[in-house]
Amino acid sequence: MPPWYPSSPPDPPARSRRRPASAAAGAYDGVVDTTASLTLLPLMGPWHLRHPRWNVVTARDALEALAPEVLWTTALPPDFEREPSWRDGDEIALPWTVAPWAARRGTPLRGVGAPGAEEAADFERYLAAYPQARAPLDAARAALRPLNELLPQALDLHRIVGEVLPPLAADLRLRLEAFGDGPGTGWRLRRARVARERIVADLDALGATRGAVLVEADLWPALTTELDAAGIAWSPAASPPVSDDARLRSLLDVAWRGEAADVAGLLGRLRELDLAEARFLEAQLLLAHDHVAEALEVLEAAATGDFREPYPLPGLLLARLGQLRDVAGRRDRALQAYRGVLALGWAPAEAREAAEAGMRAPFAFAADDEVDPT
Repeated sequence: MPPWYPSSPPDPPARSRRRPASAAAGAYDGVVDTTASLTLLPLMGPWHLRHPRWNVVTARDALEALAPEVLWTTALPPDFEREPSWRDGDEIALPWTVAPWAARRGTPLRGVGAPGAEEAADFERYLAAYPQARAPLDAARAALRPLNELLPQALDLHRIVGEVLPPLAADLRLRLEAFGDGPGTGWRLRRARVARERIVADLDALGATRGAVLVEADLWPALTTELDAAGIAWSPAASPPVSDDARLRSLLDVAWRGEAADVAGLLGRLRELDLAEARFLEAQLLLAHDHVAEALEVLEAAATGDFREPYPLPGLLLARLGQLRDVAGRRDRALQAYRGVLALGWAPAEAREAAEAGMRAPFAFAADDEVDPT
Protein backbone atom coordinates (compact mmCIF):
# COMPACT_ATOMS: atom_id res chain seq x y z
CA MET A 1 0.00 0.00 0.00
CA PRO A 2 1.22 3.55 -0.68
CA PRO A 3 1.96 5.35 2.61
CA TRP A 4 0.25 8.65 1.68
CA TYR A 5 1.91 10.93 4.12
CA PRO A 6 4.36 13.70 3.19
CA SER A 7 7.87 12.40 2.57
CA SER A 8 11.06 13.87 4.04
CA PRO A 9 13.31 15.98 1.84
CA PRO A 10 14.43 19.74 2.07
CA ASP A 11 16.58 21.67 4.42
CA PRO A 12 16.44 25.07 6.50
CA PRO A 13 17.96 29.92 9.04
CA ALA A 14 20.99 32.29 10.85
CA ARG A 15 21.51 35.66 12.38
CA SER A 16 20.21 39.17 12.19
CA ARG A 17 22.09 42.20 11.14
CA ARG A 18 21.91 45.22 8.93
CA ARG A 19 24.61 46.68 6.76
CA PRO A 20 24.51 49.83 4.62
CA ALA A 21 24.34 49.21 0.90
CA SER A 22 27.79 50.71 0.41
CA ALA A 23 29.39 48.08 2.62
CA ALA A 24 29.14 45.19 0.18
CA ALA A 25 30.68 44.57 -3.20
CA GLY A 26 27.94 44.58 -5.83
CA ALA A 27 25.74 46.48 -3.39
CA TYR A 28 22.15 47.17 -4.27
CA ASP A 29 21.85 50.53 -6.02
CA GLY A 30 18.07 50.94 -5.89
CA VAL A 31 16.03 53.04 -3.51
CA VAL A 32 15.36 51.34 -0.19
CA ASP A 33 13.08 52.60 2.56
CA THR A 34 15.48 52.62 5.48
CA THR A 35 12.58 52.30 7.93
CA ALA A 36 11.49 48.96 6.44
CA SER A 37 12.32 45.76 8.27
CA LEU A 38 11.70 42.12 7.51
CA THR A 39 11.25 39.07 9.69
CA LEU A 40 12.43 35.80 8.17
CA LEU A 41 10.88 32.42 8.92
CA PRO A 42 12.42 29.15 7.71
CA LEU A 43 10.37 26.73 5.67
CA MET A 44 11.27 23.15 6.52
CA GLY A 45 9.27 21.24 3.92
CA PRO A 46 8.06 17.85 5.17
CA TRP A 47 10.50 18.13 8.08
CA HIS A 48 7.83 20.27 9.78
CA LEU A 49 6.17 16.92 10.55
CA ARG A 50 9.12 15.99 12.77
CA HIS A 51 9.54 19.27 14.63
CA PRO A 52 6.75 19.73 17.21
CA ARG A 53 8.05 23.19 18.16
CA TRP A 54 8.27 24.29 14.53
CA ASN A 55 5.40 22.49 12.87
CA VAL A 56 2.98 24.07 10.41
CA VAL A 57 0.80 25.46 13.21
CA THR A 58 3.75 26.92 15.14
CA ALA A 59 4.80 28.69 11.94
CA ARG A 60 1.28 30.11 11.65
CA ASP A 61 1.36 31.18 15.30
CA ALA A 62 4.65 33.00 14.70
CA LEU A 63 3.00 34.93 11.87
CA GLU A 64 0.02 35.73 14.06
CA ALA A 65 2.36 37.24 16.65
CA LEU A 66 4.19 39.26 14.00
CA ALA A 67 1.03 40.58 12.29
CA PRO A 68 2.97 41.55 9.13
CA GLU A 69 1.55 44.02 6.64
CA VAL A 70 2.75 41.83 3.78
CA LEU A 71 3.82 38.20 3.58
CA TRP A 72 6.24 36.87 0.98
CA THR A 73 7.58 33.43 0.23
CA THR A 74 10.53 32.38 -1.89
CA ALA A 75 8.95 28.96 -2.43
CA LEU A 76 6.28 30.15 -4.87
CA PRO A 77 6.39 32.21 -8.08
CA PRO A 78 4.43 35.48 -8.39
CA ASP A 79 1.62 33.84 -10.37
CA PHE A 80 1.27 30.76 -8.15
CA GLU A 81 -2.47 31.23 -7.62
CA ARG A 82 -3.21 30.60 -11.29
CA GLU A 83 -2.62 26.87 -10.89
CA PRO A 84 -3.93 24.84 -7.93
CA SER A 85 -0.96 22.49 -8.42
CA TRP A 86 1.17 24.83 -6.27
CA ARG A 87 -0.18 22.81 -3.35
CA ASP A 88 1.79 19.77 -4.57
CA GLY A 89 5.09 21.35 -3.56
CA ASP A 90 7.33 20.21 -0.71
CA GLU A 91 6.65 23.27 1.45
CA ILE A 92 3.60 21.88 3.21
CA ALA A 93 3.30 24.80 5.66
CA LEU A 94 2.16 27.12 2.86
CA PRO A 95 -1.08 25.37 1.83
CA TRP A 96 -1.66 23.74 5.22
CA THR A 97 -1.72 26.83 7.48
CA VAL A 98 -0.01 29.89 5.98
CA ALA A 99 -2.21 30.57 2.95
CA PRO A 100 -5.48 29.97 4.87
CA TRP A 101 -4.24 32.24 7.69
CA ALA A 102 -3.29 35.03 5.26
CA ALA A 103 -6.65 34.77 3.48
CA ARG A 104 -8.63 34.95 6.74
CA ARG A 105 -6.61 37.91 7.96
CA GLY A 106 -6.58 39.74 4.63
CA THR A 107 -2.77 39.78 4.51
CA PRO A 108 -1.33 39.72 0.98
CA LEU A 109 0.65 36.53 0.30
CA ARG A 110 3.08 37.16 -2.53
CA GLY A 111 5.34 34.68 -4.27
CA VAL A 112 8.83 35.96 -5.00
CA GLY A 113 10.38 32.70 -6.16
CA ALA A 114 12.31 32.18 -9.39
CA PRO A 115 13.24 28.98 -11.27
CA GLY A 116 16.66 27.34 -11.23
CA ALA A 117 16.72 25.03 -8.23
CA GLU A 118 15.83 22.04 -10.39
CA GLU A 119 19.06 22.41 -12.38
CA ALA A 120 21.23 21.35 -9.43
CA ALA A 121 20.27 17.67 -9.72
CA ASP A 122 21.06 17.65 -13.47
CA PHE A 123 24.42 19.28 -12.76
CA GLU A 124 25.34 16.62 -10.19
CA ARG A 125 24.38 13.84 -12.60
CA TYR A 126 26.58 15.45 -15.24
CA LEU A 127 29.55 15.66 -12.86
CA ALA A 128 29.17 11.97 -12.04
CA ALA A 129 30.74 11.21 -15.42
CA TYR A 130 33.89 13.16 -14.47
CA PRO A 131 35.29 11.82 -11.18
CA GLN A 132 38.19 14.28 -11.23
CA ALA A 133 35.72 17.19 -11.10
CA ARG A 134 33.75 15.80 -8.20
CA ALA A 135 36.05 16.83 -5.33
CA PRO A 136 34.36 20.25 -4.76
CA LEU A 137 30.95 18.62 -4.86
CA ASP A 138 32.05 15.97 -2.36
CA ALA A 139 33.33 18.72 -0.06
CA ALA A 140 29.99 20.54 -0.24
CA ARG A 141 28.16 17.32 0.55
CA ALA A 142 30.47 16.72 3.50
CA ALA A 143 29.52 20.15 4.86
CA LEU A 144 25.89 18.99 4.92
CA ARG A 145 26.63 15.72 6.71
CA PRO A 146 25.71 17.04 10.20
CA LEU A 147 22.17 17.50 8.94
CA ASN A 148 21.76 13.74 8.63
CA GLU A 149 21.64 13.52 12.41
CA LEU A 150 20.11 16.91 13.12
CA LEU A 151 17.04 17.00 10.90
CA PRO A 152 15.31 13.87 12.26
CA GLN A 153 15.46 15.35 15.77
CA ALA A 154 12.58 17.36 17.26
CA LEU A 155 14.14 20.76 16.58
CA ASP A 156 12.78 24.10 17.71
CA LEU A 157 13.25 27.38 15.88
CA HIS A 158 16.31 28.34 17.95
CA ARG A 159 18.13 25.14 17.02
CA ILE A 160 17.08 25.40 13.39
CA VAL A 161 18.56 28.89 13.18
CA GLY A 162 21.68 28.05 15.13
CA GLU A 163 22.49 24.50 14.01
CA VAL A 164 20.82 23.80 10.67
CA LEU A 165 21.68 27.00 8.83
CA PRO A 166 25.45 26.99 9.23
CA PRO A 167 25.95 23.73 7.24
CA LEU A 168 23.69 25.14 4.53
CA ALA A 169 25.72 28.33 4.41
CA ALA A 170 28.94 26.29 4.19
CA ASP A 171 27.49 24.21 1.35
CA LEU A 172 26.63 27.38 -0.58
CA ARG A 173 30.09 28.91 0.00
CA LEU A 174 31.91 25.79 -1.22
CA ARG A 175 29.72 25.50 -4.31
CA LEU A 176 30.20 29.16 -5.17
CA GLU A 177 33.96 28.86 -4.83
CA ALA A 178 34.04 25.83 -7.10
CA PHE A 179 31.31 26.47 -9.64
CA GLY A 180 30.13 30.07 -9.31
CA ASP A 181 26.42 30.80 -9.21
CA GLY A 182 24.71 28.56 -11.71
CA PRO A 183 23.45 24.98 -11.98
CA GLY A 184 26.01 23.93 -9.36
CA THR A 185 24.24 26.04 -6.72
CA GLY A 186 20.73 25.72 -8.13
CA TRP A 187 21.15 29.43 -9.03
CA ARG A 188 20.70 30.33 -5.36
CA LEU A 189 22.26 33.80 -5.61
CA ARG A 190 20.24 34.70 -8.70
CA ARG A 191 17.03 33.41 -7.11
CA ALA A 192 17.77 35.36 -3.93
CA ARG A 193 18.45 38.52 -5.95
CA VAL A 194 15.14 38.19 -7.78
CA ALA A 195 13.35 37.66 -4.46
CA ARG A 196 15.00 40.73 -2.92
CA GLU A 197 14.09 42.88 -5.93
CA ARG A 198 10.47 41.77 -5.79
CA ILE A 199 10.26 42.38 -2.05
CA VAL A 200 11.72 45.88 -2.40
CA ALA A 201 9.29 46.65 -5.23
CA ASP A 202 6.35 45.51 -3.11
CA LEU A 203 7.49 47.54 -0.12
CA ASP A 204 7.63 50.61 -2.34
CA ALA A 205 4.32 49.95 -4.12
CA LEU A 206 2.39 49.14 -0.95
CA GLY A 207 4.04 51.70 1.30
CA ALA A 208 4.66 48.92 3.81
CA THR A 209 7.37 49.00 6.46
CA ARG A 210 6.80 45.64 8.17
CA GLY A 211 6.79 42.31 6.40
CA ALA A 212 7.58 38.65 6.87
CA VAL A 213 9.34 36.32 4.44
CA LEU A 214 8.91 32.54 4.49
CA VAL A 215 12.21 31.31 3.10
CA GLU A 216 13.20 27.89 1.83
CA ALA A 217 15.92 26.76 4.17
CA ASP A 218 18.63 26.26 1.57
CA LEU A 219 17.96 29.73 0.12
CA TRP A 220 18.25 31.52 3.49
CA PRO A 221 22.04 32.17 3.37
CA ALA A 222 21.80 33.65 -0.14
CA LEU A 223 18.76 35.79 0.66
CA THR A 224 20.25 37.24 3.83
CA THR A 225 23.38 38.15 1.88
CA GLU A 226 21.22 39.98 -0.65
CA LEU A 227 19.25 41.79 2.04
CA ASP A 228 22.48 42.88 3.74
CA ALA A 229 23.81 44.20 0.43
CA ALA A 230 20.60 46.19 -0.07
CA GLY A 231 20.77 47.66 3.44
CA ILE A 232 17.44 46.12 4.42
CA ALA A 233 17.04 45.32 8.10
CA TRP A 234 16.03 41.74 8.83
CA SER A 235 15.86 39.35 11.75
CA PRO A 236 14.82 35.73 12.30
CA ALA A 237 11.40 35.17 13.81
CA ALA A 238 11.09 34.55 17.53
CA SER A 239 9.64 31.26 18.73
CA PRO A 240 6.00 31.67 19.70
CA PRO A 241 4.55 29.98 22.79
CA VAL A 242 3.40 26.43 22.05
CA SER A 243 -0.37 26.62 21.63
CA ASP A 244 -2.96 23.90 22.13
CA ASP A 245 -3.44 23.84 18.35
CA ALA A 246 0.28 23.24 17.89
CA ARG A 247 0.21 20.34 20.36
CA LEU A 248 -2.73 18.81 18.53
CA ARG A 249 -0.89 19.25 15.25
CA SER A 250 2.12 17.42 16.69
CA LEU A 251 -0.05 14.45 17.64
CA LEU A 252 -1.56 14.30 14.17
CA ASP A 253 1.90 14.65 12.60
CA VAL A 254 3.04 11.52 14.43
CA ALA A 255 0.12 9.68 12.86
CA TRP A 256 0.90 11.09 9.40
CA ARG A 257 4.42 9.73 9.70
CA GLY A 258 3.07 6.31 10.72
CA GLU A 259 6.00 5.68 13.06
CA ALA A 260 4.32 5.36 16.45
CA ALA A 261 6.02 3.03 18.92
CA ASP A 262 2.69 2.61 20.76
CA VAL A 263 0.17 2.12 17.97
CA ALA A 264 -2.68 1.19 20.31
CA GLY A 265 -2.06 4.32 22.38
CA LEU A 266 -1.99 6.53 19.30
CA LEU A 267 -5.20 4.97 17.99
CA GLY A 268 -6.84 5.66 21.32
CA ARG A 269 -5.84 9.32 21.24
CA LEU A 270 -7.00 9.72 17.63
CA ARG A 271 -10.40 8.24 18.51
CA GLU A 272 -10.86 10.95 21.14
CA LEU A 273 -10.69 13.64 18.44
CA ASP A 274 -13.77 14.77 16.56
CA LEU A 275 -11.84 15.47 13.37
CA ALA A 276 -12.12 13.94 9.89
CA GLU A 277 -8.32 14.09 9.66
CA ALA A 278 -8.09 11.93 12.79
CA ARG A 279 -10.49 9.40 11.24
CA PHE A 280 -8.39 9.18 8.08
CA LEU A 281 -5.21 8.70 10.09
CA GLU A 282 -6.93 6.10 12.28
CA ALA A 283 -7.87 4.20 9.12
CA GLN A 284 -4.31 4.47 7.80
CA LEU A 285 -2.91 2.98 11.00
CA LEU A 286 -5.48 0.20 11.01
CA LEU A 287 -4.67 -0.60 7.40
CA ALA A 288 -0.94 -0.62 8.09
CA HIS A 289 -1.59 -3.30 10.74
CA ASP A 290 -3.83 -5.46 8.54
CA HIS A 291 -7.23 -4.37 9.93
CA VAL A 292 -8.69 -3.72 6.49
CA ALA A 293 -12.38 -4.16 7.23
CA GLU A 294 -12.16 -1.91 10.28
CA ALA A 295 -10.26 0.72 8.28
CA LEU A 296 -13.00 0.69 5.64
CA GLU A 297 -15.67 1.12 8.32
CA VAL A 298 -13.85 4.16 9.73
CA LEU A 299 -13.49 5.76 6.30
CA GLU A 300 -17.13 5.12 5.39
CA ALA A 301 -18.19 6.97 8.52
CA ALA A 302 -15.73 9.83 7.88
CA ALA A 303 -17.00 10.26 4.31
CA THR A 304 -20.49 11.10 5.58
CA GLY A 305 -19.23 14.18 7.44
CA ASP A 306 -17.24 17.31 6.63
CA PHE A 307 -13.73 16.36 5.50
CA ARG A 308 -12.71 19.50 3.63
CA GLU A 309 -9.74 20.30 5.89
CA PRO A 310 -6.78 20.06 5.87
CA TYR A 311 -6.08 20.68 2.23
CA PRO A 312 -4.88 17.18 1.14
CA LEU A 313 -7.60 15.31 3.02
CA PRO A 314 -10.53 15.24 0.54
CA GLY A 315 -8.48 13.65 -2.23
CA LEU A 316 -6.57 11.24 0.00
CA LEU A 317 -9.63 10.08 1.94
CA LEU A 318 -11.74 9.46 -1.16
CA ALA A 319 -8.91 7.68 -3.00
CA ARG A 320 -8.25 5.36 -0.07
CA LEU A 321 -11.97 4.78 0.38
CA GLY A 322 -12.23 3.75 -3.27
CA GLN A 323 -9.37 1.31 -2.90
CA LEU A 324 -10.82 -0.35 0.19
CA ARG A 325 -14.25 -0.58 -1.42
CA ASP A 326 -12.57 -2.37 -4.32
CA VAL A 327 -10.89 -4.79 -1.92
CA ALA A 328 -14.30 -5.43 -0.32
CA GLY A 329 -15.82 -6.19 -3.73
CA ARG A 330 -17.93 -3.01 -3.86
CA ARG A 331 -16.90 -1.92 -7.34
CA ASP A 332 -19.74 0.52 -8.01
CA ARG A 333 -19.12 2.34 -4.74
CA ALA A 334 -15.38 2.33 -5.41
CA LEU A 335 -15.92 4.03 -8.77
CA GLN A 336 -18.07 6.61 -7.03
CA ALA A 337 -15.20 7.48 -4.68
CA TYR A 338 -12.65 7.63 -7.51
CA ARG A 339 -14.91 9.97 -9.47
CA GLY A 340 -15.14 12.14 -6.38
CA VAL A 341 -11.35 12.53 -6.35
CA LEU A 342 -11.23 13.46 -10.02
CA ALA A 343 -14.06 15.98 -9.62
CA LEU A 344 -12.11 17.99 -7.03
CA GLY A 345 -10.56 21.25 -8.11
CA TRP A 346 -7.30 19.96 -6.71
CA ALA A 347 -6.17 16.72 -5.11
CA PRO A 348 -2.66 15.49 -4.21
CA ALA A 349 -0.91 13.93 -7.17
CA GLU A 350 -0.80 10.52 -5.49
CA ALA A 351 -4.56 10.63 -4.85
CA ARG A 352 -5.31 11.52 -8.47
CA GLU A 353 -3.00 8.76 -9.70
CA ALA A 354 -4.69 6.24 -7.41
CA ALA A 355 -8.13 7.36 -8.60
CA GLU A 356 -7.17 7.19 -12.27
CA ALA A 357 -5.73 3.71 -11.79
CA GLY A 358 -8.84 2.68 -9.88
CA MET A 359 -11.08 3.87 -12.71
CA ARG A 360 -9.15 1.67 -15.14
CA ALA A 361 -9.13 -1.48 -13.01
CA PRO A 362 -10.19 -2.54 -9.50
CA PHE A 363 -7.57 -1.94 -6.86
CA ALA A 364 -5.92 -5.00 -5.31
CA PHE A 365 -3.12 -5.30 -2.78
CA ALA A 366 0.29 -6.05 -4.25
CA ALA A 367 1.65 -9.48 -3.41
CA ASP A 368 4.30 -8.02 -1.09
CA ASP A 369 1.68 -6.07 0.91
CA GLU A 370 0.64 -9.34 2.58
CA VAL A 371 -2.59 -7.85 3.91
CA ASP A 372 -5.54 -10.02 4.85
CA PRO A 373 -8.61 -8.03 3.76
CA THR A 374 -10.88 -9.48 6.44
